[in-house]
Amino acid sequence: MLGPRTASITQALRKRTVAVVATVLATAMMLAGCAGGNDNANGGSGNVSDGSYSTTPTSGDVKTQEFKPKSGSPTATLKIASGSENREVAGAIQKAADDSKVAVTLDYMGSLDIMNTLENGGGDYDAVWPASSMWISMGDTKHIVKNTQSTSTTPIVFGIAKKKAQQLGWANDDGTTKSVATTDIIDAVQSGQLKFSMTSATQSNSGASAYLAFLTAIAKTGQALTQDDLNKTDVQNSVKTLLSGVDRSSGSSDWLKDMVVANPDRFDAMVNYESLVIQADKQLTKDGKDPLVAIYPADGIAVSDSPLGYVDRGQKTDKAFGEFSKALQSKSAKLLFEESGRRTGLGGVLTYADNAKVKDSFRSEWGINTASSALKTIPMPSADVIDSSLRVYQTILRKPSWTVWVVDYSGSMDGSGKDGVVRGLKAALDPDQAKQAHIEPGNDDVNVLIPFSSDAFSPTKTTGADTSAILNTGADTQPNGGTDIYAGLEAALKDNMPSDFSKYTTAIVLMTDGQSQTGNKDAFTADYKANGHEVPIFPIMFGEADPSQLNELASLSNAKVFDGRTEDLATVFRQVKGYN
Repeated sequence: MLGPRTASITQALRKRTVAVVATVLATAMMLAGCAGGNDNANGGSGNVSDGSYSTTPTSGDVKTQEFKPKSGSPTATLKIASGSENREVAGAIQKAADDSKVAVTLDYMGSLDIMNTLENGGGDYDAVWPASSMWISMGDTKHIVKNTQSTSTTPIVFGIAKKKAQQLGWANDDGTTKSVATTDIIDAVQSGQLKFSMTSATQSNSGASAYLAFLTAIAKTGQALTQDDLNKTDVQNSVKTLLSGVDRSSGSSDWLKDMVVANPDRFDAMVNYESLVIQADKQLTKDGKDPLVAIYPADGIAVSDSPLGYVDRGQKTDKAFGEFSKALQSKSAKLLFEESGRRTGLGGVLTYADNAKVKDSFRSEWGINTASSALKTIPMPSADVIDSSLRVYQTILRKPSWTVWVVDYSGSMDGSGKDGVVRGLKAALDPDQAKQAHIEPGNDDVNVLIPFSSDAFSPTKTTGADTSAILNTGADTQPNGGTDIYAGLEAALKDNMPSDFSKYTTAIVLMTDGQSQTGNKDAFTADYKANGHEVPIFPIMFGEADPSQLNELASLSNAKVFDGRTEDLATVFRQVKGYN
């Protein structure tokens, strides 16, 4: 998630554009140099993995994960702000912790959160590990990040169910794929043949990178995107058409993958990292489901270089960082990266292409193309163009959102509970506050507020950037009565949904602080299933809310629960809005 920032993206980018290019080039060379480096565990021998390290991803529900050496006490502990996609390489991280004797604690967050952390001085972190060097270069305005090294690379691709890809004429019977241009994808969306899930370009690196690749490919200049390209009506119209194919948005690449795997009959395409498409296919194949095939747009894709950098706050943990970083570059660790679906060779090739477990990950029948020629990467736009592109995405080009805020105003919400709700609504919907997190309402966005206690109150609806009516209702409504979340949800589902669901990404956000009455539960559940639109319900848990009730709603609707008990509600409301 993207939090409030003290320096604008534009200012950061102006100072750091050259550094981005230099860092990407340097990390590419670093991967080449390290591919044949020393192996801490095996003395550089060819036998680089003993098979004792799991390549199964960590659960997406885990926000913080500790890795301690399996034997002996750690010599030091590093705290790392890490992208959520690094859950998939837990085996490589554990191996590096064992070999270096350094314990590490990873706090999983979005790349844009990591940028924000750096802008604010790095917090209490010893290192950062985002999805792309871009976010270090943009956020490190205080020049505190040292000794950055790329750990692996992975391109951002379309993962499309094999049967769907065959119907589109993009895949053969054996799963291998054909050349597909961005214009072909637009044609499939426009004809109604393709819908896909994708993370928000303003909240996640995979979404931002894919979006910039779309713009660059559609501009058809063979050069980095310019402001003139972005301003062209035909470019904007084409990208808007492409993005109209988004049927679910997300603030997390890893969670998006989990959603698709859990519901393959509902979601048959996503834009995500190649490595996460591979992880999805491993689980889908195990479950006997149709795998996704990877589609690499032939006219331009973006590549994540997964850099690890030391945050120098004067805390004197640089030696431990060096030892852990070196262990992460070992042959053993690199093999574990590749077994997990990451690439570690120069130009995106595989260092261990002949290894059986690596072959099992990079399967041609899943459309995986390991040739470097498949990775036609886009040139990076300038500072101002990236900033303008994100602003245009949020306010004009993305598919409009329809969000119904079902908010608890029972008697127990009086005082700090209501104050938190008011702050949260302002953080998510006040244009000036929301703009700081790049979640400001777009021109065609619809927001509806339904306060509830024992019954649902009258709804307040706004369209576009002026959300003052909702904010006023949120501030003026007085808490009173009991708690019936199902009454509020029923009101949202029956009377406050769009007449044409295809025009919006639609979601219900439920916020409650107590255990609900259940008299209306069965009726709501039946109505939800009969509705057929599978609107996601994102509950925010606060106070004495019943986790089982909220988890049940999230499971019913292919969504997730956000915990407002340990974080400021304004922060949680911003996070939730990033998912729609």
